[in-house]
Amino acid sequence: MRKLLSILLICSILILPGLSAWAEEASSRILVVYFSVPEDVDTAGVDAVSGASIVVRDGEKLGNIQFAAQIIARETGADLFRLETVEPYPLDHDPLVDQAAQEQDDNARPELAALPDLSGYDTVFLGYPNWWGDLPMPLYTFLEQVDLSAKNVIPFTVHGGSGLSDTVRTISELQPGASVWDDALSISRNQVADGEAEIVEWVSGLGLNQSAAEATGETVAHATVDPTASQTFYLWEEGNMPAVTDADLAAQSADGPGFRPNVETFPVPEGTPVKGAVLINAGGAFQYRSNEMEGWAVAEALRALGYQCFVVNYRLSPSTQEEGALDLARAVRFVRAHAQDYGFDEQDIAVMGFSAGGILAGEMLLNYDGLVNGTALDEGYVPDELDQVSADAAACGMIYAFYGRLSVASTDVEKFASSDLPPTYFRYGSRDPFVDEFEECVAALEQAGVTVESHVMEDWPHGFGADGEWEGDFDRFLTEVFSQN
Repeated sequence: MRKLLSILLICSILILPGLSAWAEEASSRILVVYFSVPEDVDTAGVDAVSGASIVVRDGEKLGNIQFAAQIIARETGADLFRLETVEPYPLDHDPLVDQAAQEQDDNARPELAALPDLSGYDTVFLGYPNWWGDLPMPLYTFLEQVDLSAKNVIPFTVHGGSGLSDTVRTISELQPGASVWDDALSISRNQVADGEAEIVEWVSGLGLNQSAAEATGETVAHATVDPTASQTFYLWEEGNMPAVTDADLAAQSADGPGFRPNVETFPVPEGTPVKGAVLINAGGAFQYRSNEMEGWAVAEALRALGYQCFVVNYRLSPSTQEEGALDLARAVRFVRAHAQDYGFDEQDIAVMGFSAGGILAGEMLLNYDGLVNGTALDEGYVPDELDQVSADAAACGMIYAFYGRLSVASTDVEKFASSDLPPTYFRYGSRDPFVDEFEECVAALEQAGVTVESHVMEDWPHGFGADGEWEGDFDRFLTEVFSQN
């Protein structure tokens, strides 16, 4: 049964959730703009659909281009923007291709619902399906209404046999001031469902998968914080990161060689009263971080409610859960050290996580909070001034997560009672395969005397991320907890 649960967890967390167009402030200098129309086909019992313009993962339908765009964003740390037309396209195949052909004959310019703010980006991935050997007409609308001058433009397409056709040249003609890359991605719609490795390899070959922190070079120990701007800081000084995983082995993670754990800041909008701070850990089975819906989107929602938000890009497998927990503890110390700069009481700090990200938060609270530093894991680590700052948190949010290990919740009442755990907020769906694990963990926490709130969303699955309008209730929980500090 445990093995089955482990398989279910990995499958359910690897969903790449869809996004609407959001990104008021760039957290990256790379933007992925894409146009995707997922056809309405029968997907019952399948995980890949050959020949249609969709990819299915655990019942979640994604447009082919949407699927590719999210992989590219994951690999590069880019922001995402989905182009949508005011008048939606039909989702049945025949009417869709007929409309595409008619628009091409009419040289139409379908009206777009919104355009992205391109300021602050120097590289734009542009994704689109190949319709009748050409760009979809909404791409003409987009390219005629924006200015990509002096920006790198990297096209990618999913096609039914026509490859890129002349679309790269067309983009160059419509945007003569842009640097349109010839090294574009072209992948068949029959192969895209199983083409993640091909997309990752293509992205890796572009040399763009560097974090925003690598552009600034600042670390949390020497950070010059700006509470009005999004910033990214490395968590550890060069050559002094506590680790038990061999560097060559760690380089095999999804982040690749040279990755340095970092934290991204999402400040409260000007004029909004600051209530406290929340550190957010996206899930992804420790294989990747699903920041699109569980990191950045949640930070956007909570910062609007008055919380200074910090998305933690912790180490992934094959690095250990303990190493990732130390990354989070380091981020908590940074946030507490700069509480005055960010305008909140240093006691009003919460950590939260989704699925594996919540498990990571629990690992920190159980074993690496307070003044526990990297020497607890790596005797070669050299503590610094920031290690004198407490990594305690006043609250914890477990969103379809629990205290424990991957796929297995802890029910260790004695450990819970001795760890001085903060009030913990649980939220999960009734269709989550780990409902029993959540309930057993909650019961053990309550037996240990830990303050717990548990909320079940009827008919919701694992992996709902920022959806479900739960952030307001979490705000209410945090307000109550922080009021007692």
